[in-house]
Formats: sequence, C-alpha cells, structure tokens
Amino acid sequence: MRVQQAIIVFIIWSFTSFGYAQSCFEITIDNYADSSVILASYYGEKNIIIDTAYLDHGKFVFNKQDYPGGVYMLASQNKKKLFEFIINKECGFSFHTDAGTPYDVTVSNSVENNIFYAYQRYRNLIHREIRQRADTTPEVITRLSDSLAKKLARKEDSIINSHSNLFISMLLLAQQEIEVPDSIQKDSLQAYLYYEKHFWDHIDLSDERFIRTPVLEKKLNYYFDHVIYLSPDSVIDAIDTIISRAKSSVEMESFLLWYFMSKYQNPKYMGFDKVFVHLADDYFLKEDVLNMTPKIRKKIHERSDKLKPLLLGEPAPNLNLIDTNSSFRSVKSIKSKYILLLFWDYNCPVCKNTIRQLKNLLDSTNYDISVYAVNVNGNIDKWKSAVKKLNTNWIHVNGTVSTTLNFHDLYDINSTPKVYLLDSEKKIMAKNFKVGQLFAIIDNQFMINKRIY
Repeated sequence: MRVQQAIIVFIIWSFTSFGYAQSCFEITIDNYADSSVILASYYGEKNIIIDTAYLDHGKFVFNKQDYPGGVYMLASQNKKKLFEFIINKECGFSFHTDAGTPYDVTVSNSVENNIFYAYQRYRNLIHREIRQRADTTPEVITRLSDSLAKKLARKEDSIINSHSNLFISMLLLAQQEIEVPDSIQKDSLQAYLYYEKHFWDHIDLSDERFIRTPVLEKKLNYYFDHVIYLSPDSVIDAIDTIISRAKSSVEMESFLLWYFMSKYQNPKYMGFDKVFVHLADDYFLKEDVLNMTPKIRKKIHERSDKLKPLLLGEPAPNLNLIDTNSSFRSVKSIKSKYILLLFWDYNCPVCKNTIRQLKNLLDSTNYDISVYAVNVNGNIDKWKSAVKKLNTNWIHVNGTVSTTLNFHDLYDINSTPKVYLLDSEKKIMAKNFKVGQLFAIIDNQFMINKRIY
C-alpha cells in the first residue's frame, strides 16, 4: 500500500447524540421468517449497523433512548433492506408491515413518519404515472414529467410550510434546487456566482442529523465536483466556508473534515495536494477532531511535512548527484528555461516507454528544456550501460551517490517513473504528469503569465 493511501481510511464511527433525546419503538412484521432484525442508519451515503432486536412475543422492540436523529432503515439478518424511517424527537411509536411487501408500512404514534410515508406514497404514484406513459411520444413524456414534477414540488412545499419543525421538512427543503433570480439568469457568470453563493442556503450545516441521511454527502459531492471552480485555492476557500458554518457542532465538523480528508488525501488533479496540507495544518493538527488517534495524527503530520516543500510554486529541493563521469551535478547549476526532473529505473518497462516518448518530444521542439534524469538503481555499471543505450544528451545522474538528502524523501519518490517540471527560477511548475502533457503545461503557463503581466 502506498504511503498516501495508508494515511487515512475514511472512518465510519458512531457518535453520541448532541442535543436530540431519541426514541424507543417496536416493529411487527407479518410472515417474517427470521428471529431478528437489524437497525442501520445512513452515514453519508454509506450504511452502518446500529443495533439488533430479537423477536419477543411477536414483536421486535428497540428499547434504547439515545439513537441520534436521522434516516434509519430496518434490515433482515442477511442485511436486505426492508424499509426506511425517521428517528427524531418522538418516542413510543410502532410499525406494522408484511414481509412480502415491507415498504407498505403502517405507523402509529409518529407524526413525523406518517408524513414521511404519505410523501413517499405520493411520490411513488407520480413516478408510476410517468412509467405508465413510457410508450408515448417524447414530447408527451416531457410535458407530463414537467407537470407531475410541479405537482410533487407543490406537495413538498406544502409539507415544508405546514411542518417546518419536523426533520422530514428539513430533508425536503435541503434537496430543493436554488432558484436563480430571473433578473440575472441571462448573465451566465452572475447566475453561476449566485448559485455558488447560495448553494447551502437550504441546509443547516450545524444540524448533525443530516450526517445520518444520504442528502448531505450527495450535496457535498455535487458541490465540489460540479459547482466549485477546479483549483486548489477555490476548493480551500469553499472548505473553510463550509466548516465555519458547522463549527457549533463538533460531530458535524468532524464528519466534514473526514469527508474532505478522504476526498483530497489522494487527489485526482495535479496541485490538489495543497488541499491536503491545508486540512492537515489548519484543522487536523490544531483541533480536536472526533475519532482522531495519536497514530493517525502522526501520519497526517508526517505527510503534510513531506508535501509542503513540493507544492506547485515552491522552490524545488536541490539535488547534487553523481553523473556518468563520476562528477557531481546539481539541479541549481542548470541554466535552462525549463528543467525536467525524471526519476527512473533501468529495470522498469514503463520508464523505458516514458523515456522514449520524452526523447521524441524533445527532438521535435525548440523549447529550452534540460532533463535531469535520476536513476534509482544502485548498480553503477548497469546504470551506465543503460544510459549509453538511451543515446540522449540529458544530464544523467545516479540517486544513490549524493551530497544532498535522500532523493526519495526530498521528492516523495515511491514509484517510477516520476517527473517534475521546474521553471528558470527552479520553482515547481508541474509534477506527476504524463510526459505527453509537457508542452501543453508549458503553453498554459505561458498564457497565464501573459494575462498576469
């Protein structure tokens, strides 16, 4: 397992309820063959097992009083979901259903769940009506879908307005789209800025009950994958804003921090390790995050310290390694406009393909690019033989003979090939990219600099 992957596994844990005294309830299931049922809850978009009840005089009874609020589900012994329901502030309610039609639930003594099931039945009727018209023309389907969607929206608005104190209303409100004012809809930039600014208006990010629903994580995924501008600084600003709105709930803040750590500890995009460093230095190493252990804190600290010198825009750590003539060559001594650091292994087939592709690229360009090729193998003779076969005019050095610190630590080398692109000031422009992207990266940076100056 790579070091990055070993730092954090997104941890699922059961929190103590903060401020919501909860319920005991019982369940009757006709024609049910098993002797027990499982109580589970959402945890983001995942499910976690909370409790188990055993058949007692024809009923399954859950006696605890401290289940935290959220959306729960009942499951059979083989973990097949039977039906969902809401736990909030009510106590002493009951469910009655049949194993053949488990979602056809009758509930007693729960206003919240009566409304929840009434809404589900209404929504199912809407969807059934659309499915029954599936053989009509697309135009008819579109008009019908729009009409039925408006009916469903009116139903949701009615619940929200009539029962604003219930969690079902908060769930429905949280899933409603932000309406951009007509006055700015034609201006795409203004419309986007409004939508981004108001995206979280319909959800209280300090309400930890949303942790135990699929709604919060879906919104987080959509927001960071489709709404926020794809840059490390934009993501960091968005994270800080969201965390600030959750500060009054330790549980919610911790959930969000672990969500972000899971998302950005091994980022998909170059430069987003800056987000990990921000999370580590500004939150995980400064605050008491739930479920943090000394071992995890240490790993986060070590990883952040290793990544900070390697963030885009930072001065590249110097290397002073021995070349094929047994002379020391340093990165600092290179005067080219661009320097490509290539870490490779002469026994690595992927490295050979990368070198072949890079050689073809550089032979076809007038860019002032020097290659500082660091071999990771300790056998000097075999390395020199491999370099000779490459027939390049690159600076070839061996990483095992050095007057500077270990290149593995300096440049986070845990596999090969690995590349870094430096500018004329020896600052890191790009890293961990495919060499076929080299010219595009240089051209893009040129356009950025042109706009700036």
